[in-house]
Amino acid sequence: MDRSLIEKKLFDVLKQNQGRWYKPRTLLKATRIREKDYRNLKIVLIELARNGSIEHRGRHQYAFKPKQIQKTGKLAVTSRGFGFVELRDGSEVFVRAQHMQHAFHLDLVRVQILKKMSGDKPEAKIVEVIQRHQTQFVGVYQHDRFGEWVIPEDKRIRVRFAVQHEKPGEIHDGHIVAVELVSWELGHPEPLVQITDVLGYPGDPGLDIALIVRAHDLPTKWSEKALIQAESYSQESVTSELEHREDLRDLVCFTIDPETAQDFDDAVSIESNDKGWTLGVHIADVSHYVTTGSPIDRGARKRGSSVYLVGSAIHMLPEKLASDLCSLKPRIDRLSMSCLMDIGRDGKINNYRIVPSVIHSSQRFTYEEVESIIHGKTHELAGHIHEMEALRKILFKNRKAMGSIDLDLPEPIIVLDENGFPHDIKPSKRLTAHRLVEEFMLAANRVTAEYLARVNKKTKAPGMYRIHESPSADDTTKLQNILIRLKIPHKISIPVKPMDYQALVEAVRESPYRHFIEKVALRSMTKAKYSIDNKGHFGLAFGAYTHFTSPIRRYPDLTVHRLLKKYSKKNDDAPPSLKSIDKLAEHCSQRERVAIEAERDHIKMKQLQYLSKRIGHEFDGVISGVLHFGFFVELAESFVDGLVHAASLVDDYYDYQEENYALSGRRNGKTYRLGDPVRVKVISVSVSEGLADFSILND
Repeated sequence: MDRSLIEKKLFDVLKQNQGRWYKPRTLLKATRIREKDYRNLKIVLIELARNGSIEHRGRHQYAFKPKQIQKTGKLAVTSRGFGFVELRDGSEVFVRAQHMQHAFHLDLVRVQILKKMSGDKPEAKIVEVIQRHQTQFVGVYQHDRFGEWVIPEDKRIRVRFAVQHEKPGEIHDGHIVAVELVSWELGHPEPLVQITDVLGYPGDPGLDIALIVRAHDLPTKWSEKALIQAESYSQESVTSELEHREDLRDLVCFTIDPETAQDFDDAVSIESNDKGWTLGVHIADVSHYVTTGSPIDRGARKRGSSVYLVGSAIHMLPEKLASDLCSLKPRIDRLSMSCLMDIGRDGKINNYRIVPSVIHSSQRFTYEEVESIIHGKTHELAGHIHEMEALRKILFKNRKAMGSIDLDLPEPIIVLDENGFPHDIKPSKRLTAHRLVEEFMLAANRVTAEYLARVNKKTKAPGMYRIHESPSADDTTKLQNILIRLKIPHKISIPVKPMDYQALVEAVRESPYRHFIEKVALRSMTKAKYSIDNKGHFGLAFGAYTHFTSPIRRYPDLTVHRLLKKYSKKNDDAPPSLKSIDKLAEHCSQRERVAIEAERDHIKMKQLQYLSKRIGHEFDGVISGVLHFGFFVELAESFVDGLVHAASLVDDYYDYQEENYALSGRRNGKTYRLGDPVRVKVISVSVSEGLADFSILND
């Protein structure tokens, strides 16, 4: 009998009897294949098992293999070893550490869906790495009698690297090195790498920035063509463009930025009238200089955004543009995209225009200077600032009434000494001046998104939106459970509304748990991202939102500027394709995540450096996480996280109560619970491992 016919008969029997295991002789009878074809039957069974078409176990037992559900997506690995894969449809699957195979953080992978878990995310295992996110890593070099190894700095990588023998220059144990992935063959426990550079020893000046750049594969160099293009622009390029733009140089406008700012991408103006105000938000016109497909554009797109490290920055644009021609410096003509909004005394935006313009900033203010003017300091532009503050209050009141969430989380401000070492950490202060600028930027971003949505409705031309979807029911329930454990009497509805979160923020405004609860609430929400689908912004309670106000440091804003210019022209040019903008939105979301992780990692590195000089010091903190092996404490002033090991709690044996987010003593009844204020002593700090150990100070 022909082998293809034997294969068909075998499949028919196995498929009709799913879950049953057969020996070859039993299959011979079940398929009614003749004895003389028995040898061919066994050969077909072996081939089908080898290529994965059927399952095989033990000594010659075979069964039908159900069709596997496989999908592709981006892997996000946690420091505890497990991870999540964001699938193309926006959903997520959970991947255990033992099912990671040979994948790294942010790799594009193919997963096989295994089963539904108790939560809202199915479980899966990685079956193939389709594309590596990065192939360059940094780590600590070690040498022993078994070979040469590199221990990755990235704690999400839970294997050591095996080193090829070729290595540059002299290298010693403890050196921080850069490596290139050579291969990671199936069945091999360690990836094979080649050392490409010796960066120095831990603690060497400037090494921490080099580590962050290498660990996150951040582009830092510009092509020669891009630099030549940047140098080709001059002030003449502004002058020659004046006749093609709306001339707003007589409009009184000014910038408001941090004292240390080097580039100014937004200016504001206000004119009062009987009906209300005309608010102007004027944004640097980066798109005039950075044209699609140009050398600078290719570099900017690859970066996706600027990365702001402690005491340093990796800009999305070359310095010539970022801090000069695209920067809205005072008392000089600059090209901009101006969003002019007519706003009534009730705070309603009645009309708006978004136009290419030329402006002439009158003043470069710092936030502190504007704050002092708001509170009474005299200045020739004080009248403008007081009008802005009056409008700001109305806009904020209206936004809050819609349910817009106003979190007020302080961030660590790290002060460096002349050697780049942190000598102080203090919480940031959110001034009224910050709120003023934020409110005006929100208004401009909102009306820009509404314009893009209107164009899309009429012509199907795509827009790029900043979307923030509603939290899942599972995450909302977890937040509610935490509130119950903390005895905070606040009910969150399901499905949750933005107003629920805003009400929670108001409920804990005077609570000692305030910042902790705000952080927990923030973590319960989905991450905002860029999309061509206008799904609104949950946190802001806006039906449409985008990013328009920072094209110097964000590629999505630059994209939005290009779309605005294209759609405002009265011609028959074809709009960009949905597919191209969709792909760009996904890329920008991914690059944003990389920038956030790099910035977060560098802040933590500096926090731990600061703490490393304070071994034995005592600090107040709050319990920020509880696990079976101990609990994490976040220090109140420096925001540094450290671990109190359960083994260090020697006054009793403590049981882990997962449902109560607590460790509870068996005899003394003492409980350490999520959100509890505590006082701790710093026992040890390892900057390279990203760890700090604390001990609890009993009352």
